[in-house]
Amino acid sequence: MSDGEVLDEYEEQRRREIEVQKARQMKIREKVPGRRATGKAKAGDIDAVLDEIKDEWAVVIDPDFNPVDLALQLLDNSSLGKDVESFRRTKEMLSRAMKGSVDKHYQAFNAALPHHAALLSHLDATQGQIRDARNALQEAKEMLGSKRADLVQLWSRNQTVEEMMRILDQIEHLRLVPDALESLILEKRLLQAAALLVRSLKLINKPDMLEIGAISDLRSYLVGQETTLRDILVDELHNHLYLKSFWCESRWTVYHPNQQTFNSQGSHQDGEANDGRSRPLSVSSPISPTTPSSRLAIYLDELALRPNDPPFDVNDSNYRHSLSGAALSGNISGFGLSSSASTGTLFGLATSSIASQARNPEADSFAYIEMLLESLAALGKLGTGLDIVAQKVPGEIFSLIETTIEEVSERAEFGRRGSVIGMMDSASATGRLTGLSILSYPAITSNALGIAGVAIAAALQGSGVNSRRMLMDATSLRLTALESSTKVLDQEILKDFFWTMYSKLIAVSEGLRVVYEVANRIGSRRDYRDSSGAKPGALFPLEEVWAPIQAEIRTLISDYITDEEQGAISGRNPISSINEVLRDGRISRDKGKPIFRFADTDAKFATKALRQHEDELTRVLKDTVPGLVQGSENALQATLAAVGTDDRLMGTGQHHRLLVHPNAFHVSVLFQPTLAFLDRISDVLPAGLEAARASSAVLDDFVLKVYLPQLEDKVSALFHQAVTSSDAFEPDQASLALSSKPLVKSSVQLMALINSLCAMLRTTPFHRENYSRLILTVIGKFYQRCSDRFYDLVSIEGESLSTDDAQIALAAKWAQKAELGPCLSELLKTIPGDANPSVKQQLCRQETHLENSLLGEGAVSKHDLIASIRNVSALASLYHSVTWFAAQLESLKSSPEDASSATSPLRLEPSSALSPTSPYLPVVAPLQPDEPLKLPLSSAMALRFQALHQTYVQLAELVLYTIRIDIRCRVIHHLDLALRHGIYRVEREATEPDPHVIDLNTELGNCDASLTSTLPEIERKFVFEGMGHLMQHLLISNARFIQSANALGIKKMMRNMLALQQNIKTITDDSSSADFDRAKRYYSLFSLSPSEMLDTVRQKQEFTFDEYKAILDLQCGVQPTQTGGAPQATDRNYNMYLIELHGLELENSADGS
Repeated sequence: MSDGEVLDEYEEQRRREIEVQKARQMKIREKVPGRRATGKAKAGDIDAVLDEIKDEWAVVIDPDFNPVDLALQLLDNSSLGKDVESFRRTKEMLSRAMKGSVDKHYQAFNAALPHHAALLSHLDATQGQIRDARNALQEAKEMLGSKRADLVQLWSRNQTVEEMMRILDQIEHLRLVPDALESLILEKRLLQAAALLVRSLKLINKPDMLEIGAISDLRSYLVGQETTLRDILVDELHNHLYLKSFWCESRWTVYHPNQQTFNSQGSHQDGEANDGRSRPLSVSSPISPTTPSSRLAIYLDELALRPNDPPFDVNDSNYRHSLSGAALSGNISGFGLSSSASTGTLFGLATSSIASQARNPEADSFAYIEMLLESLAALGKLGTGLDIVAQKVPGEIFSLIETTIEEVSERAEFGRRGSVIGMMDSASATGRLTGLSILSYPAITSNALGIAGVAIAAALQGSGVNSRRMLMDATSLRLTALESSTKVLDQEILKDFFWTMYSKLIAVSEGLRVVYEVANRIGSRRDYRDSSGAKPGALFPLEEVWAPIQAEIRTLISDYITDEEQGAISGRNPISSINEVLRDGRISRDKGKPIFRFADTDAKFATKALRQHEDELTRVLKDTVPGLVQGSENALQATLAAVGTDDRLMGTGQHHRLLVHPNAFHVSVLFQPTLAFLDRISDVLPAGLEAARASSAVLDDFVLKVYLPQLEDKVSALFHQAVTSSDAFEPDQASLALSSKPLVKSSVQLMALINSLCAMLRTTPFHRENYSRLILTVIGKFYQRCSDRFYDLVSIEGESLSTDDAQIALAAKWAQKAELGPCLSELLKTIPGDANPSVKQQLCRQETHLENSLLGEGAVSKHDLIASIRNVSALASLYHSVTWFAAQLESLKSSPEDASSATSPLRLEPSSALSPTSPYLPVVAPLQPDEPLKLPLSSAMALRFQALHQTYVQLAELVLYTIRIDIRCRVIHHLDLALRHGIYRVEREATEPDPHVIDLNTELGNCDASLTSTLPEIERKFVFEGMGHLMQHLLISNARFIQSANALGIKKMMRNMLALQQNIKTITDDSSSADFDRAKRYYSLFSLSPSEMLDTVRQKQEFTFDEYKAILDLQCGVQPTQTGGAPQATDRNYNMYLIELHGLELENSADGS
């Protein structure tokens, strides 16, 4: 390699090093964005320079740095040396950076110097103090090592003084206890009062305190206050259990019109009512609710989640701190009581302001009840207090019901005085209807239809009208004698009383459930002790407590549904009724009937006589315990009520004043509230389902043994009255509101009866199959009455007729023949539609042929016809009524999805709504205002109902067929008379038809007029369908009965045809069947000679041999002999013509074969 190449390579390497150096400097500039190209250094440049030194001149910061080596490398210009210029630039950059930093921070550097000096001086002073402390500790150690006898005496004196100070402090605290206790009672902070009293008693009964005689009076006071506080707690518990407190108003509601169920008071969502059933209340249930829970369910859930610890420790040794306001308030904060300000002294706790509380402790009734029970447990009197509560349940429930009776009585009296029946729209919007009538509109409107004994349900008056035909829906009919057996006002009063009373009893039951749960919770604590010695699990036997409430409900229900005037033994009247005396034969007084009770005394006289003693008692109580006599102005009345309701004084079987007269039909009003109440009770009580079943057994037993028999008797009497009256089957023009044609009165009345029974069935969950059986019995009996009415109308008067079959008209006999039924049924089907006329003609010919075969050679006499046209009209009304009745029955039948099921509580049951294995209570489904009436039936009942409905359909067909056949028989009868007894050999041309034809036209016109007003149009057309074909057939086939005829007689026959033709056209509007063309052609053969007629037969045979022979007989003047011998003809060739006619008949028969 030459020197030039080496030099070039060196230059290239040098150039790359310079580029690398420039790139490094560029990197430095990027790291220091504030650096300017002017060369003026800034404070931040020192870091960039240090980075460059670390990158390029790392050798200078090496601890083993040797400057000589660096100097030699800088002097070396070869490739192994270092760049001097780069070193200088780096040095200058470092100098400028340091100068800039010094210029900027020189004040801080100057200030750091004196601080440094001060730090050194402090360190020196600290070191000296540590030496002094060490010397002092050594001296103290030496002094403590020596013994001193005077210190022992000082320690003993100090202990004595401290004990005296402690006792004095406790005495000072005990002196303030009475004022603090009374203040806490007045503020309703009863748990704090119990805690204060218990701890004060523990303190004052200590051995060292018993030796102090100065506090003996205070000890007696505290012992007496223990009993007083227990009584106060029990009274407060009664106030909230039996809704005497103002704060319990939200737990129950007054009845509002059309109420169907109880709303859950205090729902989880404010203002939202729980219409559905709340979930079962069980503190052990892990299932979350899917509906808004009631206040009780929420409370029990929260109770189960809280730890089961006592609110305070009565054995707390730190008495002074445990009596502080913060401690007590904190311990009871879970009971709805707000914490008062923490005070260091007992007096500060007692005199804390009520205004500091967020809300009244009674606002949450359940939490307040829990606080009361915790207070009783703190006193050790929980078992005793709950025994008092259990003993007073009958009297308190009696007083609660009496109060409810007074409230309802006032509302009812206000409604009677003011006649404010229509005030519910405005009243229902308010929360509490105190002093306002709750009467709603009457359930039925008696005079709306105009039919005696039939009314219209008010809720259905607007919805039951057909806008096209302006016809009222028959499901709105009600029978006033059944549904108005109790007045509407009485029903509303009963609903008001029972719904309101049950709402209160539900609230009472919820309170008892809270007492039961909290008592068991307290009794399950490990350190629980009670002075009564009761077992923890038997503190409050809820089943025994519920028994008096259940008995009271049974008594109330029995009082309102058992009518003493109907022979029942009175439980309220101490005097035996006349019925009892006559029935028993001797006078015997019922030992269970009370003679006297204190609650029946005159309240005004008792108040005046006992006022002085009451005032004296009130004054003494206010002086001793101010918190005990709040609201004592009513103490006398409360005492009288308590005495009057005491079981020992009032006796057994005590009853309440009745708001309305008892009636068995009240049971339908009581079903809904009672079952809704029992449904809620089954959720509230732990064993609520069994208790509810036991209570509902009263209704079940009453319905089966009393109500249903009375209802059957009532329905039987109403049915008999409806079907046996003189005008029972007379058409009523008032029924045109229900149908296009008048209906018979009995059908409307019985449909109203069935509707009323169905409406009662909807509100009856017990023995519903008996209701259905009763309804089906009514339907079956009415069918029998309609059938009897039919046979009465078609019966024939006459003593010569002995057999039953001969006592009815011929039309009724034929209508029941199996041969005619299918033909007439097919013909009836062709009337409404545009059927082929040839089909109708064929069916009419078939019917005529069948009737001829049934008649045979006989004739229809006048006695074979229905007695009068009026009977025919009555049959038409009967048909229309039966058809309408059957259609209404079909509409009542439940649809398949509504059919009864054996597993559903809302369906029918075999015998009773209650069974040991049924997991549910009977439920009455809430009624909607526009809900249609339905008749729910079991499978067996549905089959029977279907069979009954089919019998009605068959009866209607029988009646309609009888009407049609009877009119045809009238045609047969009159035309037979017209041909047998008519005179057709006349000398002058007749100007009028035959008298029998005139009679026939008159009867047909009368029938048409009566049927037009009684039968629907389709059925009327069916009755007269094919009448022209029948007349034409009779005129031709019965021509053999004409004695003799001439040309003028044939013209008279033509005049008969014309009269019949015009009448038929007027009645039927059917020109094709009323032309009589065939009959005219037949009688026109008379104008031909016998030979010409035979020639016509040879050309075309239109009539039968007998018909041709009848014309031939008339042409030849043949007169039938009375003796049955050979007929005599005026034409000598008659026999030849007859033989020739026989020959033509044989030829035609041969040709046809």
